[in-house]
Amino acid sequence: MPKRKSAKGYSVKPWLSANLDSKERRYIQIGNSILLSKQFQALRPTAQILYFCMALESGLHRDFIFPQKTMTKYGLNRSTAVKGIEELIETGFIRKVYSGKATREPSKYEFINEWKMKPPLK
Repeated sequence: MPKRKSAKGYSVKPWLSANLDSKERRYIQIGNSILLSKQFQALRPTAQILYFCMALESGLHRDFIFPQKTMTKYGLNRSTAVKGIEELIETGFIRKVYSGKATREPSKYEFINEWKMKPPLK
């Protein structure tokens, strides 16, 4: 029988955690290449942070939801987050799979790789 992962969390470097014991239940992995890409650097800082929040919320899945309460959890106000989402869609980082606006459900998104083939907007 396989061992179950500890519910206590994983240790990350102390400067990468707000917790005194540096234990995190969730974290994301970011490649150096995305941070150095002209396309990612051309995004506004809010869109960059939003992309990281979406990556964390997705749980490593390509499809994800990002409801308003999640935006608030990360300290993003709705109008700023909506602009960031629009920018991420326009630049080819994500696409909207389903709009929940008419049914008052969270919209569904998907990470895409179109940004890798597009020149930066700036």
